[in-house]
Amino acid sequence: MSPHLRPFRSLFSSYATVRPQRREPKLLPLPDFSSCTSTAHIFSYQQSHRRLVPSAVPCEQTLLAADCRSSSHHGCDDNGIRKKERRRRWRKRKQTSKEEGTCVPSEEELSLRKVKLYQSGDPLGRKELGLHVVQWIKQGMHLMASKFAFSEMQDDGAALSLDGELSDGHMGFVMQAQPYLSATPMPKGQESLCLKASTHYPTLFDNFQRELRDVLLQQQNEGLITDWRSTQSWMLLKELAKSAEHRAAARRSRNPVMHVTLGISLDKTRLMQTKIDEFVKKMTDLLQLERDAELEFTQAELNTTSMMVAESEKPARPVEYLVTHGQAQEQCDTLCNLKVISSSTGLSGLHLVLFRVEESHKLPPTRLSPGDMVCVRTCNSRGEVATSCMQGFIHALGEDNCSITVALNSRHGDPTFSKLFGKSVRIDRIQALADSVTYERNCEALMLLQKRGLQKRNSSIGVVASLFGDKEDAMKLEQNNLIDWGGSEVHDEALLKRHNYNFDTSQSKALALALNKKRPVLVIQGPPGTGKTCLLSYLITCVVRQGERVLVTAPSNAAIDNIVEKLSSTELNILRVGNPSRMSPSVASRSLGEIVTRRLEKFTEEFERKKSDLRNDLKHCIQDDSLASGIRQLLIKLGKEYKKMEKETTMEVLSNAEVVLSTNIGAADPLIRGMGSFDLVIIDEAAQAIEPSCWIPILQGKRCILAGDHRQLAPVVLSREAMEGGLGMSLLERASSLHDELLTTMLTVQYRMHDSIARWASNEMYDGLLKSSPSVASGLLVDYPFIKANWMTQCALLLLDTRMPYGSLNIDCEESLDPAGTGSFYNNGEAEIVAQHVLSLVRCVNDRLN
Repeated sequence: MSPHLRPFRSLFSSYATVRPQRREPKLLPLPDFSSCTSTAHIFSYQQSHRRLVPSAVPCEQTLLAADCRSSSHHGCDDNGIRKKERRRRWRKRKQTSKEEGTCVPSEEELSLRKVKLYQSGDPLGRKELGLHVVQWIKQGMHLMASKFAFSEMQDDGAALSLDGELSDGHMGFVMQAQPYLSATPMPKGQESLCLKASTHYPTLFDNFQRELRDVLLQQQNEGLITDWRSTQSWMLLKELAKSAEHRAAARRSRNPVMHVTLGISLDKTRLMQTKIDEFVKKMTDLLQLERDAELEFTQAELNTTSMMVAESEKPARPVEYLVTHGQAQEQCDTLCNLKVISSSTGLSGLHLVLFRVEESHKLPPTRLSPGDMVCVRTCNSRGEVATSCMQGFIHALGEDNCSITVALNSRHGDPTFSKLFGKSVRIDRIQALADSVTYERNCEALMLLQKRGLQKRNSSIGVVASLFGDKEDAMKLEQNNLIDWGGSEVHDEALLKRHNYNFDTSQSKALALALNKKRPVLVIQGPPGTGKTCLLSYLITCVVRQGERVLVTAPSNAAIDNIVEKLSSTELNILRVGNPSRMSPSVASRSLGEIVTRRLEKFTEEFERKKSDLRNDLKHCIQDDSLASGIRQLLIKLGKEYKKMEKETTMEVLSNAEVVLSTNIGAADPLIRGMGSFDLVIIDEAAQAIEPSCWIPILQGKRCILAGDHRQLAPVVLSREAMEGGLGMSLLERASSLHDELLTTMLTVQYRMHDSIARWASNEMYDGLLKSSPSVASGLLVDYPFIKANWMTQCALLLLDTRMPYGSLNIDCEESLDPAGTGSFYNNGEAEIVAQHVLSLVRCVNDRLN
């Protein structure tokens, strides 16, 4: 016999004498080894020799022992129910084995084994192979481990070996494992996975090691050996595990494990996740600093408005005098001596409280307007506060000039709210009032980014990977055909002709990039006058006509209302979601509340009629408790029906909307989140928003477009420490510098100002890239009718330097921090200069008219 096959012969011979069996062994053909090697002498040996191996019964008995051992290992006791279940499973497996016969690989399977023999990497587990294939491998390796351990106990002189005496150790081990795997029937329908696993060395070695350990432990428990770690079997296994061949073939993936969706290695994905974790921690800490600054400023504002005392030395007039006589108040941001009239629940659960002036008086002149943040407190006759503040905002001012409605940040029926009834109430307007909702939604967005950003089910995973990966990752995504950084040539020619759009080169390039459905992120930098809003309006129309749904947001209500007005002239089904009191009156008809109210108009009239009739009936049967109880139940049922109808109508309006518009913070509204994933998210004026707020809408879309200009206004941040820490850098500014400006395109033609103005701005802020359209390049004030010709109307650009020779500002032009807490600076001296210049220009118009 060939020396290469001597170990295999000893393996079979020794295994046949492991335990005395009652049944006679039967002759079985030696399993085919042609898949393991192409050596000619192995093939001839296979054709001319047969070996004695145990029959199926003893093999099955060994497997049963393995099953019992496995159950005991997991803490299952040998109770009757589990024994019956194991016997039932074993009888079923035995019957299947008899029906299928011995599992001998076919010619095609053998060639497949040969091709994939040299694969290496981490062991394949249940996730890759499935439970049945893993069990099949464990059974085969248990047979091999049992034989290997019992050979040492028999001490019949057979040499123990794990490499088949071949030069390639791991290949020899794979060859040795084949007879034991072939003796175990493969699970039906999973033969290809079994063949793959049977030639995967790390998988076989990993399972063999565990099975050998369990077999040796069982022998030690039975008293057959003293210490399983000192056995020759375990020593040989350790020796193989330390060999160079093993280290080269196991625990090392030649092909890196890839992220399922992104197509990049898991190491790269983990690096991205580390960046996200660090970013989230940093931003969370900065948001806390900003929150503390807001609370500190709010408390200062509340302290300054606690008493209404005139600045003069005269004794302060009681507040009731100011309200009663309608005199101009010293502080126009305060209303006192108000009474609570009623409360109700508005759309989206707003807690609306109606306040009215006592008796028949009118509200005094005030600067309070819908949307202003206020605090509500009880007070005495002089306006001195008596309780802590309840936050809210002005919802509406009564048309009779006697009432005001406030939306409180408390639930209907809150015990704190009940303290207001029957008492005088004071309402103070607080600038930059710390809004807990904004802070909480920003933190929630960061948490979602960290938890779901790189999950394959996240629709915005491409955006996250682009903004937190490096340029190499971005290029890898494009190579995998997951991302396309180029543009799209799809344009709506009919729409262009209908609206007479004539885009310049930079605008056409931005449109092509924005219409590419495979591009996850695009930054459109639009300097003043470059037609950014008009471009976005056309882009939204094109995207919707292609069947996509769009979410449009901005950091302020004014900015989003501007886009609503632009889109109102289109045929799109647009929906403005947000606080109605903070919307512009011109876009109120497009708001969710107005649309739902219009659709429920007839239903509401019928509801109010029925409710009024039931209440009248209730007054007449107040003595009859049973009848009154029935009417009350009808009133409750009627209210539930109205709420149900309102909810259904709201969901219908939301589902039919093609374009949803809200502020960044408003995009966290459960109504918007309940709409599912959007195809495109557009954030206008993104340079004025802090980055955490931008992630609120971004995580709700498949791709996003950031529009704005980071060379203009920056985000408003109160805390100087948070500003210096990075909270003042917008996402647009950060994204515009990533990947060698791969994500950015700039609008370079302006249509608003004289060329001398645009050229100065271009050289100072835009590296000379901004050009002027010929239609406005030479326009001056003197060219307009009724304008007097002088040096001011003939001068397009006038620069005044308010600095002193040594660099500081003039005494009258010093900058001061805005006391309103916006974080901005104001300059009274420069404002006075501008005012005087504007008055001079107005005189030029008047002189010409005279």
